[in-house]
Amino acid sequence: MTVPATRWQDLLRPGDATDFFMRRAFPPFDPDAAGYRRGNALWLAELSRLVYRHDREEDDPPPQPTRTGFLQRAGFAQRHFFVAQETGTQAMLVECDGAAPFAVLVFRGTEQEPKDFIADLEVGLPPFEQAEIGVHAGFRKALDSVWNEVHAALSELDCPVFYTGHSLGAALATLAAARRAPRAVYTFGSPRVGNRVFVESLARVPVYRIVDDEDLVATVPSEALGFRHAGVEQRLTAPREGWSFLERLRALRRPPKFLADHAPVNYVDRIPAD
Repeated sequence: MTVPATRWQDLLRPGDATDFFMRRAFPPFDPDAAGYRRGNALWLAELSRLVYRHDREEDDPPPQPTRTGFLQRAGFAQRHFFVAQETGTQAMLVECDGAAPFAVLVFRGTEQEPKDFIADLEVGLPPFEQAEIGVHAGFRKALDSVWNEVHAALSELDCPVFYTGHSLGAALATLAAARRAPRAVYTFGSPRVGNRVFVESLARVPVYRIVDDEDLVATVPSEALGFRHAGVEQRLTAPREGWSFLERLRALRRPPKFLADHAPVNYVDRIPAD
């Protein structure tokens, strides 16, 4: 299959897509696996893309087809959708009720909303005393605003739970894992979340940090400020584009590569098949 070039819409408005769970074949999900599985990564990457799609909790009437409709066709039921008006934080908790039930907590990443930009930019500084945990101030506030509801919903479950998210959502999934450990965490295009002590606090939690080639977001905040990445990196490779004169002209209308590699759809397309 020829993959279309990345558009600005893929990067800035991923929830506008209408091809969720349709771009490629999805292998069975393995809910017992705490270790990295490419098939699990693919399912969680698509859920991290789908969470950007608004539904009736935010839009009346919701865009068609609905997010819940896509979930149902893929075998999931949405148990909860969390919205914090004060911070703009959103997440969904979905459950697959098959022969081996499991649930996924999916945090939404940055939308084109001021509250999301504030969360991203309110970095703060980890404590210089390296015996103390320090995390990104904006990410912490964003998670705090929904955590009581999220924790209560997770406490109702009796099945394996996975955390996931893209971009800001990836950061929130990582922070959530430090508060209540899941079976595993899969993040996509995650910024750095905390200092070395925070990363060490997650040593017993399986965290898989998927990075698409030159994704710029995975390089911030700077290590010079004390931030470090959590988890085991899984690096994806983007296809090399030709550079004829006509292709160069067309590229001017598309996001530059370091931004295009952050688009959620490219994470879905570029996870290798098993």
